[in-house]
Amino acid sequence: MKIYNSLYKLLMLIPLILLFSCNQAREQRSEKAKQADSVYVDQEFTSFFARDCCGMTGADGFYSVPLPDGRVVWIFGDTFLGEVEPDGSREKRSPVFIRNAFAVQDGDSLQTLYNVIDGWESSLVIPPDAVRGTEFSEDSLWYWPGDGFIENGKLKVFMSAFYQAEEGNWGFRWVSANLAVFSLPDIKLEKIEHFDYPGEVEIHWGHALCDEAPDYTYIYGAGEKYPYVARAPKGDVMAGWEFYTGESWVNDSRKAKPMTDWKGSEQFSVIRLRDKFVLLTQSGDFLESSLYSAVSDLPYTGWENKKELYKLKPLKPEKDLFAYNPVAHPYFIKNDELLVSYCVNSFKLQDLFEDASKYRPVFIRVPLELILE
Repeated sequence: MKIYNSLYKLLMLIPLILLFSCNQAREQRSEKAKQADSVYVDQEFTSFFARDCCGMTGADGFYSVPLPDGRVVWIFGDTFLGEVEPDGSREKRSPVFIRNAFAVQDGDSLQTLYNVIDGWESSLVIPPDAVRGTEFSEDSLWYWPGDGFIENGKLKVFMSAFYQAEEGNWGFRWVSANLAVFSLPDIKLEKIEHFDYPGEVEIHWGHALCDEAPDYTYIYGAGEKYPYVARAPKGDVMAGWEFYTGESWVNDSRKAKPMTDWKGSEQFSVIRLRDKFVLLTQSGDFLESSLYSAVSDLPYTGWENKKELYKLKPLKPEKDLFAYNPVAHPYFIKNDELLVSYCVNSFKLQDLFEDASKYRPVFIRVPLELILE
């Protein structure tokens, strides 16, 4: 009889156990959903760069570098200038856009920096071999910028040279890696330094940089969508680099191997948050992509806790629009929330003239705990 009573009690407990397990799983899913919902669009920064005149009216890239005097330099790739009409359309100009520009933020003001050569609006940094002063100079050989940093009182920005190898929006090809050096506080170009570190695959060095380790500056690049890492002695980024092989550091760039076994975006970020290094990158294709993070005790290996933080998407979910190249801006952390920007573009160039908002960045806020937990 005792056996039957025990069995009866056990059978009565099973539904309660199942109910508790279901409630616990539901609470865990609810907590995850709550965390995902905690990432939100920062309307203040998004609106700040939605400008209709007097400099850049749309751009991609969007790196930021705090200057020693408290100002911030924003670094752009392809940049539209001119004015946006009251109906939101963008005037067609010649050249259509320039390939790089900076903007200096000083409080609530933003001043765009670019060249005007013989009456032509031109990129701020132009390859020495490019044709100067004509619309052609923006379409034959140009620099797209990477990350920037301050070293020995100078602003230094990585620049990747590209040329138009084939017709069409995707017919560009990479040429070389370079470093543009600017004086401060006036932000005048002093020189362009070239470096050449060939690899087994084409690696676009300088698309991310971490200068928060004690002895080295870490330089990152994308090769076939995998992230690679090199390092230079602190304070001398043009000294001979070492390259990470997945196990050790070597002088031969051809022995470099990806620092993760998963692919990411061309532009990404490696930053330090509290006592951890954080890798932020994009995963997926242009039309279905997400912001991902991973953490490590080191800025080059041991990446773990990879997680999806946010679905990257245009503010207007329309056909042919896509989101890409998320970049972190740790200088603007507020309320324990990290500021991250990503770019928006269209597969149809005409869209960018009909609606200027289709080529403007979106800024989001990501709670630090969501990344570090």
